[in-house]
Amino acid sequence: MKTPEAFGGWNGVLNTGMVIVAALYTGIGFFGYLKYGERVQGSITLNLPNSLLAQSVRAVMAASIFLSYGLQFYVPMNIVWPYIKSKLTSEQSLKYGEAVTRFVLISITFLAAALIPNLSGIISLVGAFSSSALALIFPPLIEIMTFWPDQLGQSNWKLWKDILIMIFGFTGFVFGTFINVKNIFFAY
Repeated sequence: MKTPEAFGGWNGVLNTGMVIVAALYTGIGFFGYLKYGERVQGSITLNLPNSLLAQSVRAVMAASIFLSYGLQFYVPMNIVWPYIKSKLTSEQSLKYGEAVTRFVLISITFLAAALIPNLSGIISLVGAFSSSALALIFPPLIEIMTFWPDQLGQSNWKLWKDILIMIFGFTGFVFGTFINVKNIFFAY
């Protein structure tokens, strides 16, 4: 945060972090498929044998999810809290309002996880629906709108690049959403 210019660029914090995360996910997926093939069930951790090492991996995964939930919940809370805060008037209600709001939102996510038997289908649907839009459709669209009409490079190469990325993202959005909706409604 002391040097915000280190965030961007080819070897900036964002690109370096995303490359490391993508490499880890790709490696886990590749080696998991290499080991279990078509027999893989949902998460790779579900396929691990019942050994002490495998149980410790599951325990560490559960602990990391538990401990990072507050960080992951930071953005939704920042979206919801200002609206609720504007409705609260007394000092007493403001004092307890944030804690009650967090409790209610966490309870909703807990109930959803407890009541939906195949949560992985819902997670995949949300990922296909929103991740492709957030990662592959909106950023090129914003770049086009930002540099329109005279800063798109020689022969409008940025425009064509962004159009290709958006077509790829829209294709993933349509097919991913279709497949996940089909799996949710017709899996049983």
